[in-house]
Amino acid sequence: MAKKIVIETHSAEETIKLGKKLAKHLKPGIILILAGELGAGKTTLIKGIAMGLGVSKVIRSPSFTLVKEYPEKKFYHLDLYRITLDEFLQAGFEQYLSKENICAIEWGEKLKGLKIKNYMEIQIKMKKGDTRVIDFVPHGNYAPGH
Repeated sequence: MAKKIVIETHSAEETIKLGKKLAKHLKPGIILILAGELGAGKTTLIKGIAMGLGVSKVIRSPSFTLVKEYPEKKFYHLDLYRITLDEFLQAGFEQYLSKENICAIEWGEKLKGLKIKNYMEIQIKMKKGDTRVIDFVPHGNYAPGH
């Protein structure tokens, strides 16, 4: 297993830029599980990832719609803040976790009960001001660029 990578950003713009860089290394089948308190920057990082993948639409958190689909890029953005694992499964959302898609999941720690083998855990912690500490922990056979 690859080891944890820790990166600090100091503005929303830097977090978006980091997401764009990360997108260059994402391959179909990867699941990005993002965790962090409200306002930590999960959506901001995903905005950068989506931009890096070539999504031209405005990226917003799917807090109320639960899923934002960008099928032309095979990119799916989910927000599990308002639902449980059982509700996730009952809604059929596991369909997005396919080997053809790139899936970014806010509050993805709620999926711990699923047996997901290959994913990138991304923990975002707020520090003073706009500074964020972002931990990237690959799980399974996933390593960026592989």
